[in-house]
Amino acid sequence: MTRREFSAALAGVTAVWASVCGDAAPVVILEAIAGAHLPGTLAITTKSPEELRRGLWELRTYRGAAPALASHLARVFPRAGIRPRLQDLLSDNDSENLSYFIPFENLTARDRAWTAVNADPQWTGAGAQFQSYHFCLYRSV
Repeated sequence: MTRREFSAALAGVTAVWASVCGDAAPVVILEAIAGAHLPGTLAITTKSPEELRRGLWELRTYRGAAPALASHLARVFPRAGIRPRLQDLLSDNDSENLSYFIPFENLTARDRAWTAVNADPQWTGAGAQFQSYHFCLYRSV
């Protein structure tokens, strides 16, 4: 997923949320603290700004792996304590990409969760086919 595609997808989600809520919601700015190939800054409209200002957030995009990957991760993520706030399937030419926006309390919690994913038997059997990904970690400014 390109930066433009992600920005458009996230803008669509936040625009829908704002129109459902019926009024303008606050915007929270998140800055990248690690990672590459994804936006360095995110501006997210939300009715829960306090949630976005806590901890850190990981934006992870798997290239050309959806929807097979989505079904694997739907079983593995809960066991690892990963509960994405946004999951988005985007078509990019002839490949499908899968993006997750995942909250973590801190870097230790993130490391613990991804260690659990990598040790999960359902993931170790299938994970090799889903290696192409980008990620970025964000914190509130």
